Amino acid sequence: MAQLVEALAALAPPRLPSRLQPEPPSGPLLRARACYGHLAGRLGIDLAELLRKDGVVGELAPGETGEVRTLDHPLLTALGIMELRGAGPPVRACLDWSHGTAHLAGVLGSALLTALLDEGWLRRRPGGRALRVTEAGRRGLAEYDLG
Repeated sequence: MAQLVEALAALAPPRLPSRLQPEPPSGPLLRARACYGHLAGRLGIDLAELLRKDGVVGELAPGETGEVRTLDHPLLTALGIMELRGAGPPVRACLDWSHGTAHLAGVLGSALLTALLDEGWLRRRPGGRALRVTEAGRRGLAEYDLG
């Protein structure tokens, strides 16, 4: 059902003319948040772009599934992601409501969020889906021009 809603949202035109659109949302949810067990927000989008650019995954439109081409990437190695285990597609592009572009879902997306939390690069904020980038996370992500 979530994939259907995301696919429809990607096709739907804006409800209002651009001059009447509300200001974009702000705050911690825009920076990094959990989305159905994977990473979303600006950090999720930036990670998706890095992994697409470096050939780990191919180009995907929101809602599309794909294959993980390789796990041989310095970021994945730093996070200890050597193999993918889990149910579902290896990778799926999930529409990020806050920025109107895709972040990574599927087994790879879940593995990224889990590893970022396990390595202490991200911490959950109390009472919601927002995530906080830790000092260790800032240092680690800076090596990949993320952060």
